[in-house]
Amino acid sequence: MRADRLIRLVLLLQARGQTTASDLARELEVSVRTIYRDLDSLSSAGVPVRADPGPGGGCQLLDGYRFPLRGLRPEEAEALLILGVPGALRELGLEGAATAAHRQIRVTAGTDARPLVHLDMPRWFRGHEEVPQLRALAEALRGQRRLALDYRPGDGGPDPARARVVGPLGLVNKAGTWYLVAAARGGRATVFRVERIGAARVLAEPFERPADFDLAAFWARWSAEFVTSRPRFPVRFRASPAALAALGEVFGDGGAEAARDALPRDERGWRVLTLSFEHELAAAHRLAGFGGQVEVLSPSSVRERLVATAQGILERYGGPAGPPDSGAGAGPGSTGTSTIASTGDGPDSWSPSPQAG
Repeated sequence: MRADRLIRLVLLLQARGQTTASDLARELEVSVRTIYRDLDSLSSAGVPVRADPGPGGGCQLLDGYRFPLRGLRPEEAEALLILGVPGALRELGLEGAATAAHRQIRVTAGTDARPLVHLDMPRWFRGHEEVPQLRALAEALRGQRRLALDYRPGDGGPDPARARVVGPLGLVNKAGTWYLVAAARGGRATVFRVERIGAARVLAEPFERPADFDLAAFWARWSAEFVTSRPRFPVRFRASPAALAALGEVFGDGGAEAARDALPRDERGWRVLTLSFEHELAAAHRLAGFGGQVEVLSPSSVRERLVATAQGILERYGGPAGPPDSGAGAGPGSTGTSTIASTGDGPDSWSPSPQAG
């Protein structure tokens, strides 16, 4: 701890020039007497530092001295500074440490470089998830301690949160959503969505992360398995030029890819394509937003749902306005107050909702 303070003291003197001992003491959260003892230690170690008493005096390094940043080339320092302090580090409670590290790098590398790249990771039109337990998870990871979790199911059902004890293996931020990778029963690596962790307590019991565990490699495998295991409900439909142009915006990469793979245009410019959804109801809700710009060819159940949805809309808006109720239409297949909207988050960008197995 003292060695770290001595380094910080040198960097402060290098960055600020002549500084009073009281200012240094406040910055380092020690007494003025400790500052003078540290200055003596630096001098004994060969660092050219001086302390001038009285008005106008202060502590400073001799002119021309720079504390060496060992083994770090200018381009390496630039690489560390280019991102600034990402928001993910703030959420992990490491903003202060990262800011201090950047200050040290700038001072010792002799550069005043400022961040050139800003990471805004969450996708458009998605709210920020509250993750109050994230810092406890990070603490357990750094301290190699087991965690006691209260984890609620992801289906929105009434089941209460389940208590679990896990060994933390790593944290992943996927498009602004945090996930905990942890060893559950039998040592099997499991993925938990951090937003669903109602409580997290760091235990005294140690947990040694397996030496051969590669977080990035595990996440790549798990993500690929998750994508292939998702429900697939293919829908074949015809789309107008206007609808084709909007598919990428409404359904993301999956919609753009489906548009590229569509059959050749007919005389009106319409094309036939297939797009996969999570289930029948999701298909009807999302395609209804296109109105008459799409025509579902199969399956017939989606056509029937679209007809029922259209009838419900006409019944709702075709007559005099009435008091609001709990339904969104009286036709068969009515789906209540569900909203049909283009949010930019299509089937291909459906958020994974893993639970511990």
